[in-house]
Amino acid sequence: MLFGDYSPSARLPVSFPHDSGQQPFFYNHPRTGRPETPQMSEFKARWREYPNTALYPFGHGLGYGRIEYGDTRVDAPRLAWSGTLAVRATLRNSGQRATEEVVQLYVHDRVGSRVRPVRELKGFDKILLQPGESREVVFELSAAQLAFTRADGSHGAEPGAFDVWIAPSSTTGVPARFELLAP
Repeated sequence: MLFGDYSPSARLPVSFPHDSGQQPFFYNHPRTGRPETPQMSEFKARWREYPNTALYPFGHGLGYGRIEYGDTRVDAPRLAWSGTLAVRATLRNSGQRATEEVVQLYVHDRVGSRVRPVRELKGFDKILLQPGESREVVFELSAAQLAFTRADGSHGAEPGAFDVWIAPSSTTGVPARFELLAP
C-alpha cells in the first residue's frame, strides 16, 4: 500500500471530532432548528469554540485515485408507496491509478412526526474504476427503507419530501429531492 501497488478503499464507520470535548459526535444527529451562521455564533446549539462539523466525517476515506462524483439524480419526482425509485450518479476516476470506491447513499426526511436526522445512510456499494473510466451507480429506494419509529411508537414511513445524496461521505454531495406519496 505504501508504494501504491494497492489503493486502500476503507471508510470511517464513525465521525472524528475536532477535539475530544465535542464527544459524542454523530453523523446522523437531529436538526436543532438553530442555523449555523457567523452572526449568530454565540447562540448555536453545540460547542462555541469549534465548528459544528467533524474533522473527519462518517464515511470519509482516502485512496490513491481521484474520484469525481456527478450530481445525484432521481428517475421520478414522486415515489409511490408500494413502488421503488432509482437514484443515480455518475462517478469518474480522474486519477492515474485504478481505485475501488465505496459509494454511499444518504437520505433526509424533510418533515416527519418527530425530528429526523440530517442524513441517514441507506445503502452503499463498492466499485472498481480504472483510470479515466466513468460509471453510473444506481440505488433503489422503497418506502420500507424510509421507515422509522414515529412519534406514536409505531414503525413505518411517512409521506412527504425527502432529500437524497450519492456521496463519498456524510457531509458531501449534491442532493436531489423526491416526494413519497401517501398509500
